[in-house]
Amino acid sequence: MSPSAVLLDGVREYHGRTARLVRPIMAELAFEQKPEHLFITCVDSRVVPNIITASGPGDLFINRNVGNMIPRFGSRTRDDSVAATVEYATEVLGIRTITVCGHSNCGAMAALLAGGGEVDHLRSLSRWLRHGNHSLARFLATEPTGDKPPLTRLCQINVMQQLDNLLTYPWLRDRVEAGAVELVGLYLDLETAKVHVLDPAAEAFVPVPDGAPDGDARAFT
Repeated sequence: MSPSAVLLDGVREYHGRTARLVRPIMAELAFEQKPEHLFITCVDSRVVPNIITASGPGDLFINRNVGNMIPRFGSRTRDDSVAATVEYATEVLGIRTITVCGHSNCGAMAALLAGGGEVDHLRSLSRWLRHGNHSLARFLATEPTGDKPPLTRLCQINVMQQLDNLLTYPWLRDRVEAGAVELVGLYLDLETAKVHVLDPAAEAFVPVPDGAPDGDARAFT
């Protein structure tokens, strides 16, 4: 069976089993969306935002890109797609929470660790990976603690760096400092299927606390 046939089989299953269940909420959302969170994560097929956040249609405004990266304000390697998403989320949709979610064994971070040579023939990807240079520099400048493998350390450091990259946008930094927008870091460990949240003060990812206020996992602000 061809890959497209497998995909269409999935669509048929959706029509037969799931569409009727989600139809009421989809009809309600058909002409207006009101997501509460902007969720920036990797294109990796193993990361499924709605599963790891137990969310449904209309809950997450999602931007996916290679390495869950945010180009810095004024970057020489221009790419407005992420900035456009952030602008629309905050200016039009009124979203007040932006989450950057990284994951273990990220291919983009592995390419950065390897120097990028293995993807030199992929010109667009090579240009995009330049946005990870600040993460790599931060990794090289940080003394390793514990027994985390280098790739795990870089994957986690990259989330921290991308949150800092968001703050290079003056208008967004002003909102964050005023408490109008909250930034959250998450890390998905693929082997255990566990999600960890960034404790900014400790610069470490920790288990999501049980019973956070209002069911909110964002205990560190």
